[in-house]
Amino acid sequence: MSNSLQLTEIAISLVAKNLNPAVLNPDFVKYTGIIPSDWELANQPVYNNNLVQLVYKNGVGIIVQPNRLNVLEMIGGKTPAEIQLATVALQLVEKLSQVEYQAVGINPKAVVGFTSEADAYQYICSNLLSPGSWQEFGGSKVNAGLELSYPLKRGVLNLAINQVNVQSGEQVTPAILFSGNLNYPLTGNTVAERIQDLQQIIANWQNDVNIFQQLLVEKFLSSSPSPSPAQQISASVFSK
Repeated sequence: MSNSLQLTEIAISLVAKNLNPAVLNPDFVKYTGIIPSDWELANQPVYNNNLVQLVYKNGVGIIVQPNRLNVLEMIGGKTPAEIQLATVALQLVEKLSQVEYQAVGINPKAVVGFTSEADAYQYICSNLLSPGSWQEFGGSKVNAGLELSYPLKRGVLNLAINQVNVQSGEQVTPAILFSGNLNYPLTGNTVAERIQDLQQIIANWQNDVNIFQQLLVEKFLSSSPSPSPAQQISASVFSK
């Protein structure tokens, strides 16, 4: 993997039919063993009929909305062995095994830092897009982004590419954000078969992240302008 590419976040998104967010709350996820008892919330939980949001100090979050359950984790400098979102997602599926799951997405995000905003802009508008008069109008440059879709042997890899700023403390670094979504409809004729398929996809999350990183390194970073050295970014990423 390129030394300049930094994985910042991974999310596992479960699409489910008739999912009621109110079934989950901080006590439920702790007392049922979905999360360890010593995990501490980073802030006050959001808990109502349409949204449950639990974010823990270790960077793991659980977000539940009607028909969708997301488990995400901020990566920072964590090794694969330290990443816990798949364990949490598998526990949720086990405890909520009667939910009618329909699809699952493995959603990694990665950034590449650049020395200037101009370099980040040129990466999209000169490396990935053909230069032309369309890039300026009314005295201003276009804010460009790409959305691509790659069919896989099973499922689809969707990729969004956008120019952003990454803030870590008081430092702001121009960067390109790569947002991936490996989307898999579930297979199986029974609930048990679909649950088993879902569990296998979640357990295989590292392979999906490797596919995402391989795509970026081989197809998008091999001939880009020299980015700044990778940084341990555990702060916010915001669009231009």
